[in-house]
Parts: sequence; structure tokens; C-alpha cells
Amino acid sequence: MKTEYITLKEATLNNNCPECYSTDGMILSFKQKRIKSKLLVKTKGNIIESIECNKCENKIFPGQWTIDIERVYDYHKKTITRKSPSIRFTSLFYILLLLVLIFIVFGYIYISNPDLLGLAT
Repeated sequence: MKTEYITLKEATLNNNCPECYSTDGMILSFKQKRIKSKLLVKTKGNIIESIECNKCENKIFPGQWTIDIERVYDYHKKTITRKSPSIRFTSLFYILLLLVLIFIVFGYIYISNPDLLGLAT
């Protein structure tokens, strides 16, 4: 399974970083998790948000946020549009499903009336 994150929104913040006190370089990002496998693609409903400072290379955790950062975070959280949680099947899934159904139908026909297939002994 391959996990990827869909970036819903990224915004640069002009607030002071709680670690290095820089006013530029903080990035707020909202991401949604998508899991891909050979048979399906599943999009999760939860949103992962993070604030990182590019100056000091630190991730800013919610306990370190100032009131100003919380206000900006709340504003940007209202503006995002999340993708609805879904499960989408791939073409390989449908091909395998079709093959299984064909085997079941031929097995049923063979068991119930083998003369139809010309395989009677």
C-alpha cells in the first residue's frame, strides 16, 4: 500500500515563530490522507494540519502556538474544502471480479447440467 497526502491548502504566515522569532518562513498546511493499493484507492476523511518554520527547520506544535497563530489557523481552517471520504476501485479489481464471476457461472453450469458445455463423460 502506498500512502500519499493531498495538499488541500498551504499558506505562508507572517506571525512570529515561537522558536526563532522570525516573521517570514512559517508555512501552514492542511493535508488529507489517501491510501493507494493495486485494488482500491481510499481517501480518508480526517485532515492533518501542521505549521513548520523554514528558517529554523522546526515543526511548531499546537502547544507552542500564540493567540495570533491560533486566529490565523482558525481562519484558514474555515476556508479549506475537504475532499469527501471515498473508496474507488481500480480496473484490476473489476477484471478480477469479472473473472471470479465467470468461474462461478461455469462451475454452476458444469455441476447442474454438464451436457451444455459438452464436457459430459
